[in-house]
Amino acid sequence: MNVSPNLPLELIEHRPDILGEAQGFGGFLFDVSGKLVVKDGLGWLYTTTVANEKWESWVRPFNFLTFQAGSPTRVLLPRPNDDRAVLHHVVAITEQLFVGMYCDGLGVGAAIASAPDGQFSRDDAFDFTPEVGWETRGGPADGWSLESNGAYLLYSDTAKETIFWQGYDSYYYRKDGSLGDLGWAKIRVEKGSGRVSLLNRHPRNPLAFRKPDWRCARCGGNLAIDVSIAGRKPFFYYIKPEAGPIVIGMALSNDPLFLNDTEHFVMDVMLGEEDVAEKFEALQIGNELVLFYESRLSSTARAAGPSFNDNSWRTALRRYKILSDTV
Repeated sequence: MNVSPNLPLELIEHRPDILGEAQGFGGFLFDVSGKLVVKDGLGWLYTTTVANEKWESWVRPFNFLTFQAGSPTRVLLPRPNDDRAVLHHVVAITEQLFVGMYCDGLGVGAAIASAPDGQFSRDDAFDFTPEVGWETRGGPADGWSLESNGAYLLYSDTAKETIFWQGYDSYYYRKDGSLGDLGWAKIRVEKGSGRVSLLNRHPRNPLAFRKPDWRCARCGGNLAIDVSIAGRKPFFYYIKPEAGPIVIGMALSNDPLFLNDTEHFVMDVMLGEEDVAEKFEALQIGNELVLFYESRLSSTARAAGPSFNDNSWRTALRRYKILSDTV
């Protein structure tokens, strides 16, 4: 697939590895309104890496002006029977309560901490695993998993609780390749206890992003309220067609849940030696959009290049010029 001819963006920079180490992009810290938490150019970058054959999560200060990162701290380990604990979305509920939505290999987990770089503790009462239906393409749940992403929309915020729509997707990785679709789940956080609860899935799930000849449209990106393209809100995701490489998709809509009046674009293709780009979050600076994501190089590149020869995932960015306010 080619980039859409009417795309309101122009690529001006691509960096496949901004950290120089095997740390895959997880996400940034957001506040309850849906804005990136940035103070004096600094925010918090969450990443993931493999240790002892299990995925764990780290965080480090991150400068959004220079794209330089500070020293990392490990903040979340998998439970003994899980193979991963990958933070995909962290929300600052209060100054002392931070909620991380993450992938545990089977479903979406929830964990809390008292600081952005504090140790996250899983809420074991939180249960969000695949249900037979669209999340499993109508088949049995075996082999399917759910993964949270950076898509977010505040529903309500009171002195006692915060309720928000959390983006997530289904996925299936087996011999026949990756499958998956995107949806919304309503999450409640009790500010006093820190308890995190799944209230319900949106009745109009899944999002109508995937075309019939695509294997998946998933790994969604952030809906930060201060990012706007062509006067509309963007939603970034990756597309795996039945044949051909992965491409990056973008949806634009005035509907913050992207259920109505949504226009879709092929935003970009894989560049250089990348064979996967996923888990997108964006920052807008003037008329520029900076898209952060997790990158993986092809097996050929990993074999040939000393900096990527460990089959690792990286943290990457693409910078775009926003061409106009209308499409």
